[in-house]
Amino acid sequence: MSWDIIEYDEFSNCACGKGKVVRHMQQRDDDWNRSETRCLGEEIQCVDCAKKYHIEHHIRHYLCKPWKGDGISDRAFLVPNGISIPSYVGIRSFNFSEIDKEIASMYTLEEINASLNDMLTNKYTTRLKLDCSHSIVRIYNKAHKKKSLSLIVPVLENIIQNYDKYEWTPETIKEYRIRESEEIRENNKAIDETMAKSFELNFRR
Repeated sequence: MSWDIIEYDEFSNCACGKGKVVRHMQQRDDDWNRSETRCLGEEIQCVDCAKKYHIEHHIRHYLCKPWKGDGISDRAFLVPNGISIPSYVGIRSFNFSEIDKEIASMYTLEEINASLNDMLTNKYTTRLKLDCSHSIVRIYNKAHKKKSLSLIVPVLENIIQNYDKYEWTPETIKEYRIRESEEIRENNKAIDETMAKSFELNFRR
């Protein structure tokens, strides 16, 4: 298998308008009609702007259908020397490998106690009364492919006994989200302020 390689340049106006910024590109195609394009580098071809600016990229990832793109937004800027575009701060996703930590993160101590009493009283999954009880059964079944309450009850008893030792509970996650929201707001403000002082590049062949 061989690759056909084509190298070419893309150009953008610079901040002062007297020169250009060049992006060196490479496109590779193989015998199976596969194609890939990559950037080999960028350079400021303007004496004045080269003294005042440097190139930075602001990259964001977003949900996107495969046929609509790669889910990446990549914006290039001439950023004044001495400052930099802050890295994007996003919402943290909580994922737990241990089932007790997952349950403790989703339900309050009162809800877990209520689910335990529901399971001890009704004894069968089909007779459970509370939505949180059914949800806990689904969580356990997803992890262990079993729904037996005799297996789930000891897990809940252990969580109740050690609830104050868990780092993440609905209460601590709520407190974290409040701090996180403020951090994201301040981060977005800093990004916007830096971009306002920068010059966005628009590359074309």
